[in-house]
Amino acid sequence: MKRSTPSVHLPLVLVWAFCIILIFNNKAAAQKYVFAHYDIEDGLIQSQVNMLYQDNTHRLWIATLGGVSRFDGHDYYNISKSTGLPNNFVFEIYSDSKGTVWLGTNMGLSSIKNEKIYNYPVPADAKKKFVTHIAEEHSGAIWVVMSNHLYKAINNRMQRVQMPDSLSNSVSCIVADKTGNLYVSFIDKGIYKLDNNKWVLYAPFTGAIKSAFVFKMQFDKFDSKKLYLLAPKGLFIATDKQISRYQNKDIDNNAGPLLSFEQDYEDNLWIGTQRGAYFVSKQKTIHFTGGNGLTNNAVSDIYCDNDRNVWLGTNGSGMFRYEGAGHVIYDESQGINVNQVVMSIAHDKSNNILLGTAGSGIIKYNNGVLSNLWQPSSGSGTAIIQSLYIDKDKNVWIGADRGGIWKYDGTSFKLMKGTETRSINFITVDSNNTMWIATPQGCYYYENNTMTFVQGLTSFTSAITSCGKDSILIGSQEGVKLVVNKKIVPGFKLGTLNASAILCIMQYKDKILIGTDDRGLFIWDKHNKLQNYNIKDGFKANSIYSLVADNNGVIWAGTGRGINRIAIKPGSMECKIQQAGTSRDLIVEANQNAALYDDGKVFFGTTKGIIVFNTNIDPLPEKPPHVLIQGVKLFLDGNKGTRPLNEDPGSEIKLSASQNHLVISFQGVYLKNPDEVTYQYKLTGLDDQFCWPVKSNTVDYPSLPPGKYTFEVKALSPEAKIPSKTAVLKFEIVPHFYQKPVFRVLGLIFLVLLGFVIQYFLHQQQINKKQALETLKREEKQKLRQQTAEDFHDDLGNKLTRITVLSDVLNTKLDKDKLDQKNLVEQIQQNAAALYNGTKDILWALDPKSDNLYETLMHVKETGIEMFQDVNIDFCFEGITDNFNQIKLPMEYSRNITMIFKELLTNVLKHAEAHNVVVNLEQPEKNRLIIRITDDGNGYDEIKAKRGHGLVNIRSRAGRIGAQFKIGSNGQKGTAAELQVKLNAKT
Repeated sequence: MKRSTPSVHLPLVLVWAFCIILIFNNKAAAQKYVFAHYDIEDGLIQSQVNMLYQDNTHRLWIATLGGVSRFDGHDYYNISKSTGLPNNFVFEIYSDSKGTVWLGTNMGLSSIKNEKIYNYPVPADAKKKFVTHIAEEHSGAIWVVMSNHLYKAINNRMQRVQMPDSLSNSVSCIVADKTGNLYVSFIDKGIYKLDNNKWVLYAPFTGAIKSAFVFKMQFDKFDSKKLYLLAPKGLFIATDKQISRYQNKDIDNNAGPLLSFEQDYEDNLWIGTQRGAYFVSKQKTIHFTGGNGLTNNAVSDIYCDNDRNVWLGTNGSGMFRYEGAGHVIYDESQGINVNQVVMSIAHDKSNNILLGTAGSGIIKYNNGVLSNLWQPSSGSGTAIIQSLYIDKDKNVWIGADRGGIWKYDGTSFKLMKGTETRSINFITVDSNNTMWIATPQGCYYYENNTMTFVQGLTSFTSAITSCGKDSILIGSQEGVKLVVNKKIVPGFKLGTLNASAILCIMQYKDKILIGTDDRGLFIWDKHNKLQNYNIKDGFKANSIYSLVADNNGVIWAGTGRGINRIAIKPGSMECKIQQAGTSRDLIVEANQNAALYDDGKVFFGTTKGIIVFNTNIDPLPEKPPHVLIQGVKLFLDGNKGTRPLNEDPGSEIKLSASQNHLVISFQGVYLKNPDEVTYQYKLTGLDDQFCWPVKSNTVDYPSLPPGKYTFEVKALSPEAKIPSKTAVLKFEIVPHFYQKPVFRVLGLIFLVLLGFVIQYFLHQQQINKKQALETLKREEKQKLRQQTAEDFHDDLGNKLTRITVLSDVLNTKLDKDKLDQKNLVEQIQQNAAALYNGTKDILWALDPKSDNLYETLMHVKETGIEMFQDVNIDFCFEGITDNFNQIKLPMEYSRNITMIFKELLTNVLKHAEAHNVVVNLEQPEKNRLIIRITDDGNGYDEIKAKRGHGLVNIRSRAGRIGAQFKIGSNGQKGTAAELQVKLNAKT
């Protein structure tokens, strides 16, 4: 809370908070312990709590006379007769190893699994229907005490357990140890253990407990051989077949009937009574009632959960959670009857704590006891003490609102001359023993009984600190001002702080800490660096009213919404900001500069009283939250609405391709401080790593592509950021049929085949075009060849015929004695005849009809027959068939084959002196033909063959058509020549 201005009447503004007027002899033991309170206004179904229990998801179940509530730290999920229970009176809650929650009601047994309720039929032999105790045996069987008899829940029905005659007594309660062994309390008999389906006596009831009614049993958390037995008349301990009474004078003398019992994880005992509860440690016993923070109502159940929170259920006041002994509160609940606020805190020379109040002067605090010290007797507003300061001589300087400055030397109070009507916001003394005073009108220094105004500063000031021998920093509504040698340094600016109102300033080692009214905390070091921390970094509010350091190097900050602890990393500007206490009741507004450290305690003046923190008590180590997937919402087509997916989050969810917009909600169950839990999550299949910690517990995934996904989320504790185990949700978005791999593979194959078809079609088109073009060219060539052959035949034939005729005429006219001339004429006739015969081959080659294998071979055959018909040589050509008519040959093939064999036949005729010449054909493969010619002549002489050009021409012609030619001797006599022709011509 900020300091007032002279125009504001404080008693009318501050109508709530702290008063320390004493009721008995002006003294009050005003210590209040901190409990967080939860009741029907928060959402609890009913205020009369019978039992508390934590399930496997760390959520707290509360059994009441109006139904049952499940509490997750934020919200209550309420179940009653209207939602399916057989009765609203719920006495017992138990969560088994499989996560099923069992409820014992006034009308029988019920179970809850996945928020579905099943009510067990009450057996016909049950005289009464109320269920008071539930336990799980190591086999997983559920045992129930109903109407003081044992039953088991089997196959959705309750079956009474048959007991031996020796154990016909009524059953008061049951419990299972850590290994699942069952223990039963028989009234007036003792405690029996079920061992291998036999009941074995564990501890007999003798002495004082024999007449006691044991209604609760609980094993010691640290000694498994110790069993606590709770009865209305006392607490007992069973060990080694002996039962002894637990002795505590405070409880035995004052408690009355005992209602509940618990042992926490610090080995402290808690005992509920008809008026509050007792806390028993090894050092002390505390009776918690309405006078010191709890309630005066009966505490019907006490429960310590797995996160070490201690819960107390009451009969009419809901439930409470104990905040620990780390801090206590002094406020109006301890008998205060005037509404006041503590505005300032300081020591006196006797080491008492002095509290300056807003209305009742100064109160003295000594070892938790408050007493009225001093209040000015007259003057409007003089009871408002806004500043207290103790100097090196142990004098206390008091600054009052419109009441001036007073000096308290331990015995008397003296008003300082010249300050009578001043409003004093803050007082301090520098190293030169000069007093500096912050007021609403500016800053003053006090010397020689005179207040001197610091020129140049006229705005509201409320914080001052010394930062050197002659230097002072002043916090004002216009930022931070620097005073050197008692003069304002003009032009001094500290970053952007001139735009902020300064509420407090503190020097800590080599740093200056500055609290503002709306921008959090600024840290300024000797290197002129300025670092800002605010609510985003962990502060409860951006208004920092007070600062104080303890002996452990921790800085405490009073803010507009509670208290924070600050740890500055040595050698840096880095800070770790934590909460100081987690109770909802600690959401308080601290008062400006009202903070003090004293002997292991930090005092804060707030609008709800004084809060005292014990700095020597280490806070309990944080445990991670328990994270769970709350649900999945699926956006409908077109995002016109949503619907929840009711599938079990532990199973894999399958969605269609159009169901690809999901909203996943999750929760970190942390009952102690749920608002500060943060989350990290990732979606495997979309994200590579967890996101940065965020407070939002929902995540929206629009337009997810088809595929398999795994959503993982973990919750982080508020302070230490300890991560929880990871909650996992697996789901698959099934692709459209056209998005499935099989379809894609088939589509790819189809496209490839289509490509091949198109390519083949285009290629065929090109081939057809080429073939058509070649056919056209071939036809043109054939026409040209035909025309050429006809023209050549007509023209050359006529000319040769004319030469022959003329040579015959000339030969007849020559005299017979002119032999030389006749020889010449005969030579002309022979050459003409030879030329005519030669032109026949040319004309044959030019004729298109000769462009097939059959015609070519027949031409070779005819040439051979014609060549050997007038000589004594037999010629034979074997192997020609009509099938060769189907094999077309390029023009060069027929021409060169004909000329090759004409040359070979001529060589046989001229040189071989053969009697027989044979040409035969062999076709070993469809596209290969071997034409072989043999004779029985003189044989092949390679030396003589090299002298002529015949074989050279033959090989040249064979090369032109890609054929292979071989020649050699045919055994002992004769020659063999072979031409291998590739028949790759088009048909």
